[in-house]
Amino acid sequence: MLTAVVLDDNPAIRELISEWLAAAGHHVMDARPTAAAAVHLVLLDLPMLRDSVRTLVGRVRATYPDAALLGLSTQVAQALPASSPTARELGLIGLLPKPCGREELLAAIAQLPRRS
Repeated sequence: MLTAVVLDDNPAIRELISEWLAAAGHHVMDARPTAAAAVHLVLLDLPMLRDSVRTLVGRVRATYPDAALLGLSTQVAQALPASSPTARELGLIGLLPKPCGREELLAAIAQLPRRS
């Protein structure tokens, strides 16, 4: 089981992803810096502009330093693994198209290294 935070400004998307994660046995927390050490995964919606993405990823990394970051973007047509230049440049464990399906999301999460 992972503890995750979903950062998306669209409440419907945030709720749907949270429901998928909970149904798969994961714990979803509200975004609270006080609980950052307990967070394994942050799913974040990435804006269109690359400079904005770097700033956002930097802020999220500062708040959740030990968490894996998985991006969601309307700018990609298919999932990109951590080894892709774009994901690597941004420090993400992967980048999923938005919208993505439940199975695609859970498959990406299943590839995460487990930590206690």
